[in-house]
Amino acid sequence: MAHNVSQDEELMGVLNDVNAHRFNQGRQLNPDSMLYTTIKAAYQAGYLADAKLDNSYSSSLASADLSQATLTESGQQKLQALIEASQA
Repeated sequence: MAHNVSQDEELMGVLNDVNAHRFNQGRQLNPDSMLYTTIKAAYQAGYLADAKLDNSYSSSLASADLSQATLTESGQQKLQALIEASQA
């Protein structure tokens, strides 16, 4: 059964996966999907370095390549804060 996750849970998952280098190739995504919008928000907030986002394919297809992405200092701090908040 599907489980709806909050924006913070999705962000924690993305940051954790980038930190663990779990993205080994780019992905094509719906630009309105929670995953793409979370990655875009994390990049715009300065949590990710070297992320490659492209939504110029069409209105229904975008790409996100996090294979070379790393967490910035603020990204590491945000991940730690999200982990602590999830354990409270």
